[in-house]
Amino acid sequence: MPEMDRGSWFPGPRIGARGKPVSRYNLAMPYTYEEVQQFARELPEDQRILLANSLWESADAGEDEAEITAAWEPEIARRVEEIKAGTAVTCSLAEVEADLRTIAG
Repeated sequence: MPEMDRGSWFPGPRIGARGKPVSRYNLAMPYTYEEVQQFARELPEDQRILLANSLWESADAGEDEAEITAAWEPEIARRVEEIKAGTAVTCSLAEVEADLRTIAG
């Protein structure tokens, strides 16, 4: 993790088990999930949105959209054939809306 701006939100040195500061170079990860989350929550809203978008994009960066589409094509074809053959279990829009109202409370 690159050096972070040590603004008013910086937590200070990490304290080890013996009560002494621990160099971040001796840690596998310099910040815990909770610390990073707290840092992020203290960012201005526009920066939180940019960070959230960046994290979201990086979460599926390994997935190629063409691969995903290709993987779904056989399933889509199977479902279409079931509908055409009359063997698919379907429900009306009214049933779906009623289910959603029940779930939403």
